[in-house]
Amino acid sequence: MTRTLQPNERLVLIGSTAMRKPDGTPYPSVPMYIIVDKSQINERTGLSHGEEEMIEDAAGLFAEKFKEYHDGIRGEKKGPPS
Repeated sequence: MTRTLQPNERLVLIGSTAMRKPDGTPYPSVPMYIIVDKSQINERTGLSHGEEEMIEDAAGLFAEKFKEYHDGIRGEKKGPPS
C-alpha cells in the first residue's frame, strides 16, 4: 500500500521484522513505521510522546544498573572484614 503523508504527519520507526525463507534463513529485515500526527511531536526534541517515554524508561534502567555497579565497586574497595 502506498500513501502520501499529509503535511501534519510524520513517520516514527517502531521496529523491524524479517520473514524466513523455506530453508529457515531470514530475508533482510524490513523497518516498520507508524504514522503520527505532528501535534504529538515535541518540537524541542523532535520525538513523539511514546519515544520520550521509552527513552525515560531506558535511562531509568541504565541508571539503576550503574548504581548497582557503582555500589559493588565501592564495596569491593573496602577490603575483607578484619
